[in-house]
Amino acid sequence: MIFGYKQITFREYSHEILNKSWEWLNDPEIKRLTLTPDFDRESQEVWFRSLKERNDYYIRSVCWNDEPIGAFGIKHLTSTDGEIWYYIGEKKYLRKGVGTQMMQYLIEYAKSKNLKSVYTKLSKTNIGSYKLCEKYGFKEEREIDENIIVMRLCL
Repeated sequence: MIFGYKQITFREYSHEILNKSWEWLNDPEIKRLTLTPDFDRESQEVWFRSLKERNDYYIRSVCWNDEPIGAFGIKHLTSTDGEIWYYIGEKKYLRKGVGTQMMQYLIEYAKSKNLKSVYTKLSKTNIGSYKLCEKYGFKEEREIDENIIVMRLCL
């Protein structure tokens, strides 16, 4: 996808992106907005190695002109639904249309797998993601607690 002279590409989630994700997801703001629990390098590496064997997890990286800037995917995949997630780790690329492109990709991927719906868990303080989900027709389904909501899109 091309935005002006900038090109957004979606690629395999590599060890390079895993290392960048370590930085991104340990940034306090990104960690809060993505609801990321504490994790260490060893558990991150074990998780990464497990991806090759898993059918319940789909993951991609996003690059802007070949620069890795984030990751996205669907976890807890079943035959009927899955939990979408996404983040832009390089903050200078926020509000540049990347989230919109990731969301379109995820929805098309979910449809290609004949899922009936997708859902996401959001921090109530993550206004950007909330608005993006609303734009694509996600509806609030329930509150998990005073800080987290679940939104669902029927496909």
